[in-house]
Amino acid sequence: MIIEALRAELYKLSRNRWSTFWAFGFMPLFALGMGVVEQIVVHAYLGDIIPFASPLHDSLGGLATFSASIFQLCGIAGAAIIFGGEYRWETWRAALTRVDRAPIMAAKMLTFAIAISASLALCGVARLIVGFIDVALTGSATWPPVDAGGIVLAHLIGFAASFLQVMVTAAFVMLVCVVSRAMTAGIVATLLALVACEIASIRGNFGDDPIWLLFPNISGEAVRQAASITMGGRDGLLAHFAPLGAAALVLWFILLFAVALALFTRQDLSKE
Repeated sequence: MIIEALRAELYKLSRNRWSTFWAFGFMPLFALGMGVVEQIVVHAYLGDIIPFASPLHDSLGGLATFSASIFQLCGIAGAAIIFGGEYRWETWRAALTRVDRAPIMAAKMLTFAIAISASLALCGVARLIVGFIDVALTGSATWPPVDAGGIVLAHLIGFAASFLQVMVTAAFVMLVCVVSRAMTAGIVATLLALVACEIASIRGNFGDDPIWLLFPNISGEAVRQAASITMGGRDGLLAHFAPLGAAALVLWFILLFAVALALFTRQDLSKE
């Protein structure tokens, strides 16, 4: 049943091309475009202030494109479309005639996971391209002091950090959409919550207390710092908390998704 629901959700997403582009396709293009602009500024106006390029570190940084709250806006909008669209168009009664409530919500979450995974990977590729442009303009490059396995592992860890962080965001969007029955509320409330987390946890970046891992942005940063160390980067203040950070993100996702699903299964949808 969940496979059929997943196919239906992927089909709907593919047909809603314009919204899908802005939700999942814009950020890779933005990462590429901003990277090209950076190279023009650095090489044409600032005179090559950095004497070498580092494309693999650029690609690792590209996987963190969605880490900041403002850059998660596109993903938030995509999640709101997926989880709040049935409320917006009052199509729940038609959708639930063939699929039970739990499978259809699981399918929606899987659809978001597939789409955001592609977007994150393309962000990494975009910054890798920018890194090679930097190599061509600089004339020299530096490479990580690890083997190919270490490079791949670092990128997998960096991908996992951003993926888990964005999935927590998606679960929160799902919860807000279910409670409010509105796409707009899912976008606005989630963005405000992310900004509030960043403001409240500012000094957590300089501390050594695991309590800060309760903030998803700090947990994600801890895992990203571990990815940087894996590829030969310098130690970060939060890197040793990476396993706890990953566990915190997983627990946040399970908790938010479970609460949203519990409320949804008991929700009166006779008018939607």
